[in-house]
Order: sequence, then C-alpha cells, then structure tokens
Amino acid sequence: MRSNRLFGARRFVWRVRRSGPRLARPLSAVLPAAPPPQDPILVLGCPRSGTGALLEALLRSPDLRSVQSEGHILWDEFHHPRDRGWDSDALGESDVSEREREFVRLAIRWWTRGRRFVDKTPANCLRIPYLEALLPGAIYVFLHRRAPDNVSSLMEAWKARPRFVKYRLPEPLSGLGPLNGNLWSLVLVPGWRELRSASLEEICAHQYIACNEAVLAARDRIEPSRWIEIAYEDLLADPVSELRRLYRQLGLEVVEKTREEVLARIPARTTLTDPEPEKWRRQNPEAVERILPLVAEVERRLGYEAVNLVGA
Repeated sequence: MRSNRLFGARRFVWRVRRSGPRLARPLSAVLPAAPPPQDPILVLGCPRSGTGALLEALLRSPDLRSVQSEGHILWDEFHHPRDRGWDSDALGESDVSEREREFVRLAIRWWTRGRRFVDKTPANCLRIPYLEALLPGAIYVFLHRRAPDNVSSLMEAWKARPRFVKYRLPEPLSGLGPLNGNLWSLVLVPGWRELRSASLEEICAHQYIACNEAVLAARDRIEPSRWIEIAYEDLLADPVSELRRLYRQLGLEVVEKTREEVLARIPARTTLTDPEPEKWRRQNPEAVERILPLVAEVERRLGYEAVNLVGA
C-alpha cells in the first residue's frame, strides 16, 4: 500500500513538472514581459531522422536546457489543428499573437533558468516562418536522413501504437489494414485528407516529403550564420567529429568524451531498435521500394544520390 501511494505521489509530481511551462500562460498576463531568449537553438528534422539523439547530445552541454524532450507544450498551447478545421501542424508568421509571444518567452525563461534554450520538435519543420516571428534570431540545426531508412522508421513508429499517436482525427484512415481508424501518428501534414485511403508507406513518404520540403523552402530566407546542417549518416559514422563541429558552430564549449561514450549515447530514448545503416532493407524492403519514386526529388535536393536497389 505504501509503495502504491509513493508511486502515485511521484506520478503527481511528474505531471506537475511536465505541466510547469503551461503555468506561464496565466502568469504572462500579469507579470512584466520577459525578454526574448538569447540565441535559442531550434533543431529541425523529419520525425525519426535522429533529432532525439541529436538533442540528447546537445544537452550534454551545461550551457543548454530544453523545456521537455519536445516543445509541444510551448508551440501547441495556442495552436491545435481542431481549432483550424483540422488543417495540419503547419503555422505561419500571422499565427503569432502578442499574448502567445509573452507566454512563450516567460515559459522559456522560467524553465531554462538562465541557460540557453534548445528545442527539437519535428512539427516545427512546417513552422519556420512562425518561429522566425516568435523567436527572431534563432539558430537552426537541420538534421536530414536518407528517405528509405527515415520512411521505414516512420512506419515502425506508426506500428508502435499508442506510443507515437498524436491526434484523434475527425475522419478515419482506411488504407492501413490493422491500423485503420482515426488515430494519426507524428506530424500532421498539409493535405492529409487526400491520404485517407493511402497505404502506410505512402503516408510516411508524404510526412518525409512535407517536412523536408518545408525546411528547404525556408532555408534560403535565413541568414547563413543562423543555419547549420548535419546528415544523420555522418553523425552515425563519426559522432565525435560531427558533434565537435556542431558544438563549435553553436559557440559551445566542446564536452570531451571518448568515442565509446559518445557512441553509446547516439540512440535516443525514443529509438525503437539500434541504429543500423540501411535498416529498411531488413524491416520494410518491399514497401519502401514502392515509395522511392515519390521521395527521389527531395532526396536529390538534400544531396543524396539515388538508392541502389541491387541486393535489396
């Protein structure tokens, strides 16, 4: 009985701590306006592209702090798709209100306690104009990954219900077999209604395309000094060099770690299986091959060569 009460108390404390940033909403109406965060770092990337592992690597710096593992509690407080006709997770500059700006700044200041703010929220790929209006001067770190492995990982996340379910849609999906119904996982992309009868691999391919195309469209409008790119494949192949480069570009003191220690931390807490090059060939080969023509142009723009299907 005592252990159950202790567990219940811990659960209550955990819920309060996770909801802490939301308390800034009523307080921001009565407290003096907080200044904007200094040089915030926003990690961008399609879901399942490795952004969780990258965030954990960045948070080894004592100078950085995030609000939570993902910043939904900040960005979604004033924006839920149901309030916009279930359009998508995309937001623009005009979606920022002064009330929201005061809330976000106070929540970040309250939670980071003087440290530099870092966030990774994959849906923010669709919100860069909104972020520019909300947090001017932010530095963006764009992590991209080859489409076959990224799409395959998205498929595995959809199958891992309820872990990555984000929304209960007003209209059902009918092309997913045992996953049919109105549950949607991960980023809600523009035009999702046109995918209601699509297969799982098609939905995941469109999530990959939408996220990466939105980032590529915004990239040329951001000053080069505020834009850093990193490939998941390079991070996996040589995490020590890639993280040192990233730390230097962000103006952070390099945290010395042995190669073994760094490699041991590359898998994020949201990882379903250990990282493995071309894991899609083992997990979802036929499904991924079917969507390769859909993602080919985006992959090319990201700097990847065409996938070699020999031996698939």
